[in-house]
Amino acid sequence: MVSRILVGIDGSKSSWVASDYGIYLSKKLKKPVIGVHIVDIRLLETPFIEDLAGALGFTTYADITPKLKEVLDERGRALLDQFAKKCRESGADCSIAQTFGIVANELVDMADPDDLIIVGKTGIHNKFAPLFLGSTSEAVARKSKSPVMISTDRFLEIKNVILAFDGREKSIHAAQYINDLYNDLGIEELTVITVLEEKSEKEKHIKELLDNNLKVPYRLNFLYGYPDEELEKFIIDHKDKYQLVAMGAYGESRIKELILGSTTSFIINKSPVPVLLVK
Repeated sequence: MVSRILVGIDGSKSSWVASDYGIYLSKKLKKPVIGVHIVDIRLLETPFIEDLAGALGFTTYADITPKLKEVLDERGRALLDQFAKKCRESGADCSIAQTFGIVANELVDMADPDDLIIVGKTGIHNKFAPLFLGSTSEAVARKSKSPVMISTDRFLEIKNVILAFDGREKSIHAAQYINDLYNDLGIEELTVITVLEEKSEKEKHIKELLDNNLKVPYRLNFLYGYPDEELEKFIIDHKDKYQLVAMGAYGESRIKELILGSTTSFIINKSPVPVLLVK
């Protein structure tokens, strides 16, 4: 069960939607929500600063670094004050925290295994430094020992949920996690999607696993083909019906992911609705 909810706040539209989900889930689950802002130290230690210094007319790299650090610190505090105000107005139990570091690492280190981390899919820095910063949301999802929810740019109350289930350990954990959320969230419909290469005896095995681990009402759909493609198509075709996709995170080995790719990463990037990843 969820102990705390940590929300990454960076000022982007996605992060404010993530904060909406954090407040919403805090009230639904009756758990505290913590707004977290991390000043990315890589913004202070790369050639990015040299370019910025030149553009602003500073004669040396060192001239701008302390000033930029102060500005980023003040900006973070302002964002967290805005989050805290939103929390108070919503009646949620909230607190705030700020630190300096590498965003994904710091956010993951703050969370306990029973916490839930919520981050926006697209961060504020993607606009000007996507290659340098990479995908913070995906890095958090990969490194975290706790469940991670990756929000999109639109908040929707969670009523209907897709559970992507392949029978492996982490998808079983995802099913068990849904058991804990089902009643508190007031889920109205849970649809389980399993993608197989073709019709086979494995269907019976999947049904047995679900009956043993999923203790809430559900509807099971078998799809046939490549998991990435079939799952993406189902989510997109039904994006107006469902408000959350739950799945096990990174079930393949890193070597196999390098060769075949990762279904988790694919769905994170392609899903038009928030994705809940369970370890």
